[in-house]
Amino acid sequence: MARFPPLTTPAPKRRAATPFTLLLCGWLMLSGAHAIAQADARLAPSEIDSFFQPREPLRITLAADALPADPGQLSLELDGMDVSALAQRRTEGWVYVPVRPLAPGHHELRLMFYGDQGEVHELGYWSVEVRHSSGLRSAHVDGQLDLALSQRVAESEGIGGDDFRAQGGGHLESELSGDRWTLSSNLDLMAVNDRALAIADRRVDLARFQLRGEFDRYHLALGDQQLTAASLIQDGFERRGVSTGAKLPLWDGTASIYQAVSRQTVGLDAGLGTDEENNRMTGGRLTFWPWRSDTTQVMLAGEHLSGRVSQPDYGSLDPNADPLVHEGDAWNLTLDGLFFQRQLRVRLEQAESEYDFDGMDQGFDPEQGDAWSALLVLDPTVSGTDALDWRLGLEARKMGTWFRSLANRHAPADKKLERAFFDATKDKWTWDGHYAVEQSNLTEDDRYAISETRQWQLGTAYFDYDLPENPLLTLLGQPTYSLNLGGTTLKDDYTPQGYLANDLKTRRAELTAAFSKEQLQWSAGIHYDTLEDGTDWQPDNRTRATRLDAGWYLNSDYNFYIGWELQHTTYPEQNLSTDRHIYSFDANATFVPERLAGSFSMGLNQISARDDPFFAQWDQTTYLNANLNWRLREAEGHRPGVELILSIARNDYRDQLVLPNSVNSYQAFIELRTHLPVTYPGIQP
Repeated sequence: MARFPPLTTPAPKRRAATPFTLLLCGWLMLSGAHAIAQADARLAPSEIDSFFQPREPLRITLAADALPADPGQLSLELDGMDVSALAQRRTEGWVYVPVRPLAPGHHELRLMFYGDQGEVHELGYWSVEVRHSSGLRSAHVDGQLDLALSQRVAESEGIGGDDFRAQGGGHLESELSGDRWTLSSNLDLMAVNDRALAIADRRVDLARFQLRGEFDRYHLALGDQQLTAASLIQDGFERRGVSTGAKLPLWDGTASIYQAVSRQTVGLDAGLGTDEENNRMTGGRLTFWPWRSDTTQVMLAGEHLSGRVSQPDYGSLDPNADPLVHEGDAWNLTLDGLFFQRQLRVRLEQAESEYDFDGMDQGFDPEQGDAWSALLVLDPTVSGTDALDWRLGLEARKMGTWFRSLANRHAPADKKLERAFFDATKDKWTWDGHYAVEQSNLTEDDRYAISETRQWQLGTAYFDYDLPENPLLTLLGQPTYSLNLGGTTLKDDYTPQGYLANDLKTRRAELTAAFSKEQLQWSAGIHYDTLEDGTDWQPDNRTRATRLDAGWYLNSDYNFYIGWELQHTTYPEQNLSTDRHIYSFDANATFVPERLAGSFSMGLNQISARDDPFFAQWDQTTYLNANLNWRLREAEGHRPGVELILSIARNDYRDQLVLPNSVNSYQAFIELRTHLPVTYPGIQP
């Protein structure tokens, strides 16, 4: 810092100072020092209000005697980044005009002095608030609109389809926010000239949309959204509907209610998905955090939903029959907590449902079902240490025979799963594995099979960031090795009369070695699969696949890739075997940087399986794709980018067993693409 004269001079000793006098003098000295330090450098206030706008200049004045006498240099830093080269030096100080609009919020601005001898002095520090206006804290729009016009200029006979095709799309995100409120939107647009390729039978459509508003602790969302997290009664996927909620003052709680479509739909005509009585569900969720600290946290949640879902009546002989309407409701309770320095996770969930399986008013009453799940994960390794980082977990889940939820209709019912899993990491090594047992037909209904599935998996991998010290291994390159073993056994404990029994056993082993060195990458792998059928319904077989591939990255403009795989399958009891060769070649080139680029790919598949007992094959498929991309104009700011693409595709299929099945086809296209970036107020730094 600059050298300043003493704030006070010693006074003659007359009497001892009282504590109040010492406190007052100390406060005056600190106040004086703060005032003098503020005089070193000063940030001029905004010309508009008490805040700065995203592109408003920042003007800094520097006192003449503020610089230290030692040699050095000044540095203007914005959010930790040196922007001195972008600032204008004036006689009285600095003027910085943001090259890109500053993001709304608070930014840190510093004026620093770095001496040649290593000393560092802060001459000024300011916290700068950026916003659009007094009532509007931030406003931004980001996205891109795309349009592709394609014309087929050459083709072989029998290709069919339209020669001209127009297809467009886009994604837009926007947000407006004030001090206590936020409005946001998320839109996906699609457009095609062929109605047969359109979604929801519209050439131009809003495929997906979401509108969300927040005020203090309340929110309202419309459109496609994730209503709640995944659970036994929710698949966690996005659905279209309306939801609202609020933060509660008790235990950091939240409450939400929603109404959404039961069977997902797309397109603007579908609206909010709440106007169809027979395809709609209503629900609500309460969440509380009664315990939350650095070492422990506990969440309690409960949810309930009810509604209807319609689907075609596949059992009817009348194609115009009315769809079946199923009615159901479900609820769940969840406890999820982290304990013992967050090293132990415990998650418990209980759910129940009532579902009308045969459809409303079809003669059978709704069936009640229950489900539960439990998860225990132990993760004792302290972060930041070099010790073995390991994790061990146990999971159990039971889905009752009649359990079904409108929001998780594809969950496997009538099954019980028990699973143990682990993973570990040490230096350059990783290990993982699991063992699971699944049982079906929990009620042991003798009309259906009672089966058990056992599955296991073990894997390890090694990755080295450096070249090995061994000279021979150094020639191979920087290594990555992986080994995976797995197996599945499916066996019936009971098989009803007239049904085929399940008695299958599969095993799989896979070993892969990959290497990279400078501009070359290559890998080799082998995997071995076995299938054993204890019922002799299908023959046992063994499949061994050997794979080799390599990539040569000549420079940033040219790269090549070549691959080969041999799949050899044997049937021991029949003394038969089949072979399949797969070849591939890819090349990419940039002829003029940022302007002209091309790509070429070719593949060859050969199958020699004339003796296959199930599906005899003896054929060869050759495919070829080539593209030449000419970038006429780069997208910049609000100016669209334009690309011209010439593409050729050829597919040659030759069937050596049935010659009439052979096909040789080709197509050539000229395509014009345009990309329009949409951004306001500009690209954020």
